[in-house]
Amino acid sequence: AGPEALRGLDLTKSEPSAFGCAIPLEPGFASGERPRRGWWKSTYMASRPEIAAQFMVDILGAAHTHSPYPWPPVEGCVATRWVQFGDDNLQVHFVLAEEFETANFSIAEVDQAMSGFEALESGSFHASMYNSLVLEVDSLDEYLLRLKAQSMPYMLMQTTSKQYVLFMIIPKNAITVQLRSQHLSVEEPISESICTEDFGQMAF
Repeated sequence: AGPEALRGLDLTKSEPSAFGCAIPLEPGFASGERPRRGWWKSTYMASRPEIAAQFMVDILGAAHTHSPYPWPPVEGCVATRWVQFGDDNLQVHFVLAEEFETANFSIAEVDQAMSGFEALESGSFHASMYNSLVLEVDSLDEYLLRLKAQSMPYMLMQTTSKQYVLFMIIPKNAITVQLRSQHLSVEEPISESICTEDFGQMAF
């Protein structure tokens, strides 16, 4: 729509947003002060934010952090779970915003349709896994051991530069996480099902 069409809209009659349920955080953060410079968060729509956040805590070593939105979910409000990674202050936000659902769109149904969890369980690389959160870590060992301890599916690959790549999918949410490291001492088979791109040393 052009400017003429926009002038004809009565924006005062718009429905209140579910994001209006937020309770302000501490003054510094609420005023726009970011917890780190540059890239400081990733946000995902999630049908089960609590499962996604707990996965980040149990497998990736993150910690739960305060979110301004109510939890458990409250009707008419956005519900979120937030996690943060140690001194680095990188945050990941998982959002359930049911106000965006329609008769033909369900967040849970889209998650189920997009999820590659079952494919990963069978040892296959699902197309949805190309869309992933990529993090660089010192070693893959501890993350592999945590996945194995919880019987979570994963796939281990290797780039041409001898960098190892570990794929995992957060259950019930169709969110793929990709860890990269040059160190791996745990004996594990390396998949050669696809070619992985070498990103070099990532710095943010």
